[in-house]
Amino acid sequence: GPLSDRFGRKPVLLAGLFITAAASMAAIFSTSIGMLILFRTLQGLGGGAMLPVGMAIIYELFPPDRRGAAMGVWGVAAMAAPAIGPGLGGWLVTQLSWRWLFLINVPIGVIGTVLALRLLRNTGFRERRRFDWIGTVLIVAGLVPLLLALSEGSNWGWQTTKTIGFLVVGLVLLVAFGIWVLTKADHPLVDLRMFKIPTFSVTTAIICLLTLSQYGRLVFVPYELESLRHLTPLHTGLLLTPTAIGAAIMMPIGGRLADRIGARLPVTVGLIPVAASTWYLSTLSPHSSENWLMVWLFISGAGFGLAMMPNTVAGLNSLPGNLIATGSAIRQLSRQIAGSVAIAALTAVVSFQLSGHLQFTGEHTVGQAQTAYNDVFVLGFWALVATVVLALFLPGKAHSLAMQRDRAAEHFDGFQAD
Repeated sequence: GPLSDRFGRKPVLLAGLFITAAASMAAIFSTSIGMLILFRTLQGLGGGAMLPVGMAIIYELFPPDRRGAAMGVWGVAAMAAPAIGPGLGGWLVTQLSWRWLFLINVPIGVIGTVLALRLLRNTGFRERRRFDWIGTVLIVAGLVPLLLALSEGSNWGWQTTKTIGFLVVGLVLLVAFGIWVLTKADHPLVDLRMFKIPTFSVTTAIICLLTLSQYGRLVFVPYELESLRHLTPLHTGLLLTPTAIGAAIMMPIGGRLADRIGARLPVTVGLIPVAASTWYLSTLSPHSSENWLMVWLFISGAGFGLAMMPNTVAGLNSLPGNLIATGSAIRQLSRQIAGSVAIAALTAVVSFQLSGHLQFTGEHTVGQAQTAYNDVFVLGFWALVATVVLALFLPGKAHSLAMQRDRAAEHFDGFQAD
């Protein structure tokens, strides 16, 4: 976010594309798990730049009353990969090699770089301010041990000195980061005062809780299908595809509704079928119909698509223009942290019931394993109930139109188009 404010959106997006493609190429030649993790980390750096900056570019290219529609179309593109990815990835792993999962990224990165160079303008808010190195060091030093402890706590043991130590160090450093940016920094890496804006805070809370449900589906449905039903990765990937198809269909509709009637109604209506489908996942048995599973996953994706873009547009519209890039980055960061917390919590639920394992190993009955997986979706269901309640506090039509007028009235000397 701050880098794109200083150098422009386009250079940061191009850097992210290049890093992702180069790291994917390097990952192909990994000879150990350590090397693979290193290159995956570099991939994360590139992707971490692309997602929020790409969203900021789309948002800023259009006037306030068309941003929902534009973001909805962008969402279709964002869902195209998840629609194709599970099936394609399953086929590549089954028929060829895991290395092809990374090889396929390289030509995509090259094509994306060429198109970005030719077609994108370097637009958006621009401000040359001193980079907050202290804030950067504190947030990185805090997030790394925190996320590592959450990811590995089930393996290390939640009560071990190692896990507790990492958690404490991470939390202390993040508290220090908060104190620094709120009281000491002249130009903070992240202006945490944006969370004083109610709409931004509510939309961020919704996306965090929604992530809990989504990660439960992404991580544990494959475990369940492959270990209890002995399905191949390709078969599992194809069963998951309807979720992305449903989302891709509904995202443009949700975006247009956000422009016309605000976020409250489409987000609330969209989250209800997501909750219903998650409840269905909590009732599965080893003999449940695959066809019904695909139907409910499609319903889940459609509800997600209807709710996602209005929630995103409302959150960004609540911010002044000089906070758009940082606000977009904060939403992505919040989602990543929520995902790590979700995986840690849900993994603990399953592994506790399966004696430290995530997949059915034969040490328990099939029924016990099914119950462990179903409990994941019970938690996801209640998280979604909470999102429905929060959605009632989102802006309706009048408030949304007022925010559009506020954004349209902004004139920043910092905005440039190169």
